[in-house]
Amino acid sequence: MDLLGVVLGKFVILGCKLTGKNGTSLPGKLALKISPNLIKDIVKGVKNEKVVVTGTNGKTTTSGLIAEILKSSGKKVVHNREGANMLSGIATVLIKNSDFFGNINKDAGVFEVDEANMPLVLNDINPKIVVVTNFFRDQLDRYGELDITIKKVKESLNRLPKDSMLLLNADEPFTASLGDDLNLNVMYYGILDKLNYGYSLSPAFEQKYCPVCGGKYVYKDVFYGQLGDYYCPKCGKSRPNLDFGALDIKLTEDGISFKIKYKDKLINIKSHLNGAYNIYNVMSSVATNILLGTPLSYIIQAGLNNYRPIAGRLQTTYLKGKKAIINLIKNPIGFDSTLNMLREINKPLNLLIAINDNYADGRDVSWLWDVDIENFVSHAKINYVVTSGLRAEDMALRLKYAGIDPKKIKIINSIENALDYIPTVTNEELIAVLPNYTSLHEVNTYMKSRGVKA
Repeated sequence: MDLLGVVLGKFVILGCKLTGKNGTSLPGKLALKISPNLIKDIVKGVKNEKVVVTGTNGKTTTSGLIAEILKSSGKKVVHNREGANMLSGIATVLIKNSDFFGNINKDAGVFEVDEANMPLVLNDINPKIVVVTNFFRDQLDRYGELDITIKKVKESLNRLPKDSMLLLNADEPFTASLGDDLNLNVMYYGILDKLNYGYSLSPAFEQKYCPVCGGKYVYKDVFYGQLGDYYCPKCGKSRPNLDFGALDIKLTEDGISFKIKYKDKLINIKSHLNGAYNIYNVMSSVATNILLGTPLSYIIQAGLNNYRPIAGRLQTTYLKGKKAIINLIKNPIGFDSTLNMLREINKPLNLLIAINDNYADGRDVSWLWDVDIENFVSHAKINYVVTSGLRAEDMALRLKYAGIDPKKIKIINSIENALDYIPTVTNEELIAVLPNYTSLHEVNTYMKSRGVKA
């Protein structure tokens, strides 16, 4: 092992701590310049199985749940919990968890990996299980067209050893199609119930046509976005049979509960996470641990209960004594899903939506017009909306055309000032703070400076 990169990374991590920086990527970025094989060399020291989670939405929550369940069963786990999911972030977390000789004393590894970085890092990690959550259009100016990303992911999966396991979301057509003609042990998870929330296909719906014959998919049921129970009437291709299926689903303000059907078992699941989309995150994390052999008692009693979202991912907190929920929005389906979750809570709302257009966010904010805000407005009780960030005016215009009374919309470009303001117009409403990537950083900075805790 080339130790120079590890040593450099350690000193950069120390420097970041002394200067008050997070240092989730810089140490790994510099270390990899000196030691390109650093990830492969360190990760070999993980004693047991390694898991990789990728996809557009849900990978941070899913990987966090998998890691928390493993920890609750007594395993020592290395996990890039902060969500730094590119090469540099994965290298950083490995350096942090190893000694100066690159030795890592961990039983398991759980790694969230950016979709576009899968070809770069997958073989180095050599995971036992790869979980793919979904594929949605996201930052086209950075990632390119969706089919390009999917092709890269599939090519990387084709290079895995044949005994590797692939756990795919069957309800999302792009993701399910990864399993076609793939020489791995492929398993699928999805929803067996009808949710009966009246959702229709999102305006941002991508996979309209069967990849086999080009026929148009027909949906028996839609769960959210383009996820549902679908089939092609032309050639018969349909949603794959489910190895793990969710049924008896209940969504409340306090969380979600459902049963997972696996072989001849019905497993009762309860989580404090909200929203229909978290059924998939929880289900895939439970399924992964079942496949890893984690006892069910640890999965249900400890792991799911102990999991706490990272800052800004369904984070519950208080702003000047008023209850608030903070959730990252970064693409049309993610925004839609968050709005559906707020609609399911069925309480009066005050919204603070913060949109920036920095490089990490994607410069093009036209995606805001692909979000089905009209449907949300027609069902939700919205008392007040503050728009903020560099593109606050664009967001305010979008809300106006969605049918929100302009008198209820206030533009405050400073995110700090907007966070100070929203509690002053809140009585019994739930505050929902919805920032995109770099806006979330400003929200988190505000929270730390005010001593606000989840």
